[in-house]
Amino acid sequence: MGDKLQTGRQSRVDRLLTICLGFALLVTAGAPLLAAETEGAGRKPERSSTNDYNLIFISLTNTRADHLGIYGYQRNTSPHIDRFAQKCLVFRNVFSHASWTLPVVLSLFTSQYPFTHGLMNREEAQPLPEPVTTFVDVLKAKGYFTAAFVGDRDYSPKFGLTSRFHLVFDPVKNPDLEDWKGYGVLENTMPAARDWLRRNKDKKFFLLVQGYDTHCPFATPRENRRFARDYRGKIDFTKCYWTFERTRPVKMRSETGLYQEVYLLKTKPTEGDNYEVMFYPEDVNQMVALYDGEIYNADQLIGGLFDDISSLGLERKTLVVFYSDHGDMFGKHGRFMRGGPLRGTFYDDVLRIPLLIYHPDVPAKTVTGLGQVIDIAPTLLDLMGLKSPSSFRGKSLMPAVTNQMPVNDCVFAGSAFTPSEKNPFFQYNSTIVSARNEKWKLIVERVSLVPGPQDTFELYHLAEDPDELRNVADKNPEALKAMKAAINTWSQEIKAEKSVPNL
Repeated sequence: MGDKLQTGRQSRVDRLLTICLGFALLVTAGAPLLAAETEGAGRKPERSSTNDYNLIFISLTNTRADHLGIYGYQRNTSPHIDRFAQKCLVFRNVFSHASWTLPVVLSLFTSQYPFTHGLMNREEAQPLPEPVTTFVDVLKAKGYFTAAFVGDRDYSPKFGLTSRFHLVFDPVKNPDLEDWKGYGVLENTMPAARDWLRRNKDKKFFLLVQGYDTHCPFATPRENRRFARDYRGKIDFTKCYWTFERTRPVKMRSETGLYQEVYLLKTKPTEGDNYEVMFYPEDVNQMVALYDGEIYNADQLIGGLFDDISSLGLERKTLVVFYSDHGDMFGKHGRFMRGGPLRGTFYDDVLRIPLLIYHPDVPAKTVTGLGQVIDIAPTLLDLMGLKSPSSFRGKSLMPAVTNQMPVNDCVFAGSAFTPSEKNPFFQYNSTIVSARNEKWKLIVERVSLVPGPQDTFELYHLAEDPDELRNVADKNPEALKAMKAAINTWSQEIKAEKSVPNL
């Protein structure tokens, strides 16, 4: 049932897998590529005790928590994930640190905030320094064989993270297999990952499977209209559409003669000019429907992996994690997509992420305490009976699981963006940070305009306004002051004062 989307391309997957399995990336500082997946190459660790759990980590980049059934969504977008969640720890309040994958995935594996690890802009990022310890390094040191089946871009080995795996399978490198926008998808990574798992099930392993299936454009690589009904608009959804700052709708007359609120969204420039497209309400609804269809497509592929875990007898000795780097936006505050960490995309639509953890010896449970991305690696190491490195800033969330003790009084997000000179959408340096506790959330945005920096403050009373629709910064000076102080203290603790504006 998880194999429905795999037909037609399997032969090309097999050809590329044969090539990649002969040329894996085994990292030492400056080391060349080495053959890692041939059976005699590298280390082939044996299970030393019953506590040597395997780990399978599934990352579906760009998936909003609130568009999955287990998090309360009304559409049936995720039947396999929802069924899997019934035996998992379901973390309902875990938050990302940025709206762009690169800083988030580095935070996930280093357990450091973006301002600490420093990799925030894809175009100018230097590789992660080799001495920085990652979650991958910890597992390799404990004898795990590590394999990553990823979709390039922010998971590219050039950033110095996935290159630390023994094996990296990247279909984007083969144009015969990957055919859209340079973002790898599960349709191509999952068959290869499942084949690898079948042949390596007896090793002690860490398997990462990642895809950009739910990333725009939402009609690519495989359009699914199961949630779309009678769309008569003219938008080409094989393209991405964004806004990069708060926009206001304009009143436009539709073909029916009625006036409706219409947004102007941008797509890739045509002939050097910004290309703006009018989105009527039915266009926005269609965008969301296609996005949900992409989630459904990915869920079918992930279901096949769940089936393998069961049929291969791995359920009793394997931890399984489902997660997303960030979510997306569909019009709240006049913002569409995320625009990277450019402007104002730190609403919960983007920062609240799904996190499901299956452990064969831990009963299913819903966990409501606050968590953040840097806490995920320490939590997994705790569940695996391993110690976190001293460089990890995150905390294990297990106290919230075992006795409902709060692990974080406040969670933080923050990143900076320096656009290239050729950026057609946004030309100014920007920094955005947020702090969130159980009651309040503050988003601070600084844009370095020519006359001088411009700061905006958005304060939301989450108990009364969980959808973050009403900025109450002017009406709650004491809460605003307290949340500003929390951000200032946090920036000092992580030594980010040069990046984070003093509030």
